[in-house]
Amino acid sequence: MYRRDLIRLSLTAVSGLGAVLTSIPFVRSLMPSAKARALGGPIEVDLTGLLPGAVRARLYRGETMLVLRRTPEMLGAIAATEPLVLHDSSNPDYADPHYVDPHHRAINPEFLVLRGVCTHLGCVPQRKDADGKRIVGGWWPGGFICPCHQSGFDYAGRVIRGPAPRNLPIPPHRYSEPARIVIGEEPVQT
Repeated sequence: MYRRDLIRLSLTAVSGLGAVLTSIPFVRSLMPSAKARALGGPIEVDLTGLLPGAVRARLYRGETMLVLRRTPEMLGAIAATEPLVLHDSSNPDYADPHYVDPHHRAINPEFLVLRGVCTHLGCVPQRKDADGKRIVGGWWPGGFICPCHQSGFDYAGRVIRGPAPRNLPIPPHRYSEPARIVIGEEPVQT
């Protein structure tokens, strides 16, 4: 009887070890890949080579983020433009972060950071200056135009022409250095 118990115990141990070893690939397949983990982390954008008036696009969590270096003329156009959609702080999903200036919708007025996905149908708005006048009309002050239904956004990402229902969202971001933005992290509170 002792011999049978030893064989049964040995077979149980070997079977258990085999089950553990064969389940490792299955468990690993459920874990996110290195690429997926990298997509979820914050990204850094170097602003040193970004010329005034230029836009830099970066991917963050699978979505396009736009960084615009505004000129004094662009900042003046913001002051002269009346948005269709006012800042809505009642819905936290669409409210601007508390650390941005509500007029410029930026931490530093020179640099605008936006989630570059139209709030109407999800297209990527394109920056249009004077060439936007032939698309939407002579009144166009400049900004971003969505290519599918011509929603217009000013240089602060505010809706100035429908059918977009909301302003372009501002992602969490902070300055790690004067010329470096980290998208995906809020500024450290001091």
